[in-house]
Amino acid sequence: MLSIIDNFYDPSDLGLMTLGFVNVPFFPTYHSKEWPVSDRMQGYPCYESRPIKYEENKISAYQIFYNTFIKKTNIKPLLVETLLRKIKLEELKKAPIYKKERPHRDDENFDLAGVIYFNSNSIKDGTTLYNFVTDYEPSVIAGSRVNRCVFYSTNQPHSTPTDQWVDERWVQPFFLITKEETLERYKKSQKL
Repeated sequence: MLSIIDNFYDPSDLGLMTLGFVNVPFFPTYHSKEWPVSDRMQGYPCYESRPIKYEENKISAYQIFYNTFIKKTNIKPLLVETLLRKIKLEELKKAPIYKKERPHRDDENFDLAGVIYFNSNSIKDGTTLYNFVTDYEPSVIAGSRVNRCVFYSTNQPHSTPTDQWVDERWVQPFFLITKEETLERYKKSQKL
């Protein structure tokens, strides 16, 4: 399952969300946490904001995302995890993963995962989907486009193309729970 929504955010909301890439602190890390590494440069090096948390304020980043997702999909998430991520091409080129695809699945404690692109329009900055984690060739490539939202089931093998087109890639990854049984499993996993 792959869904693509162009013009995801309304223009004013897109402006407010984009300001986050300039105004909030980012911290060095790597993706995907599915790969245990001792040095972030051994993974997919990136910078992430703190998680965007629930707020009542209707112009908060959380509410903008939550309300837009419902409006565009008619899917009402029971739980949302999202943040902002920057990937610097200069750093990526120094990582062993550069120009090598590394398919993975997302956290099974969620139903849907996805990404919103903020600053590139290229097939090289999009999302690559595979039939199996062990595949070398993708089955689908969804190119990036400013304000495009791409989402899929968390069990869908995928990767970020590592032959990045822009000097600094700005994206908003998100993870959603949409089913009661998944929410119960999530709650149990948080108690461990």
